[in-house]
Amino acid sequence: MVKEYIAEFVGTFVLVFTVGCNVLSAGSPVWAVTSIALSLMVGIYALGGVSGANFNPAVSLALACSGKLEFKQMGFYMGVQLAAGLCAGLSYGALFGRVFDLQPAAGFSWLRAGLAEMIYTWMLCFVVLNVACSKMHAGKNQFYGMAIGFVVIAGGYGAGHISGGCFNPAVALGIDLASLGQGVPLMKSIGWSAFYIPCEFVGAIIASILFGACRPEEGNTRQEAPAPGDYPLSSRLLSEFLGTYMLVLTVGLNVLGGSPAPVWSIAASLMCMIYALGTCSGAHFNPAVTIAIAAAGRNMSPRRTLCLTLPCN
Repeated sequence: MVKEYIAEFVGTFVLVFTVGCNVLSAGSPVWAVTSIALSLMVGIYALGGVSGANFNPAVSLALACSGKLEFKQMGFYMGVQLAAGLCAGLSYGALFGRVFDLQPAAGFSWLRAGLAEMIYTWMLCFVVLNVACSKMHAGKNQFYGMAIGFVVIAGGYGAGHISGGCFNPAVALGIDLASLGQGVPLMKSIGWSAFYIPCEFVGAIIASILFGACRPEEGNTRQEAPAPGDYPLSSRLLSEFLGTYMLVLTVGLNVLGGSPAPVWSIAASLMCMIYALGTCSGAHFNPAVTIAIAAAGRNMSPRRTLCLTLPCN
C-alpha cells in the first residue's frame, strides 16, 4: 500500500504546487488555469494505474460513497492528500518568499463562493466516477485523464473569479496553511478553507448520488452496464439535464465574469460532460442536436425526441 500513498502524495503535491506557482508568478493569467488543469491531467495518466490518481479528498469521498473505494482507504488517502497540500503550500511560499490568501473575490459573498465550489466539485467528482470508475468505462478508454483535467478548465475560468476555483480540499487547505510559514496565526490562516472544504465535500456527495441515478447498474454488483443508449428513460433525461445545465452555467459564468478564455472553458465543459454521459443518453445537451439526430433517423422515436427537447412526464 505504500506505493499508493506515495503516488497520492506526489500527484497532490504537484497539483497544489502548480496552483501556487501560477498565482504567484508573473506569468500569463490567460494560461494559468490551463497549466493547473494539465498538471492534473498528466498526474492522472502517470499515476492512475498506481493509486487511482484521486489527488483530491472530495474525489476520494465520492468514490467511497459510490462503493469504488473502501472508507478506511479513503481516510488514509485523505490524510496523505492533505499533508501533500500543506507541503506544497509551504514549498511555493518558501520559493517565492510570499503567499496569497484564500477568499472569495471582491464583490462576492461567502454563499456565492460556496456554491461555486460545490457545483464544480460535484462536476469534477461526477466526471471522475463516470469516465474512470463506471462499469461502462473503467479500464476501457484512454480519454479519462483528459476529461477529468479539463473540468478544471471549465470551472477555473468559469468560477475562478468568484471563489478562486479550488474544487479540492487539499488545494484549499494547502493555500490557507501556507500562511503559517509567513507567521500568520493558525486560526486566521485556516479561515476560508474551513468553509470551502465542507462545500466541496457536499459536492462530492451530490456527485455520488447523481452518478447512481444516471447509471442504476452501479447499485447492483451483478448487473452489467447496458449497451450505450439502452439506459432507462429517467437516466437519459437526467443525463441530458445535467449536461445541459453545466454547459449553460459555464457559458453564463464566463460571460458575466469577463473570463480571459471563455470559449476554451465552455468547450471544455461540453467535452467533459459528453465523455461522462455520452454512453448514457447520447449527450446531446442541445435541442438542435436532438432534432438533427432524429431527422437523420438515428434511432430516435418521436416520443424520445420530445422528451429530450421538452419537459416530459
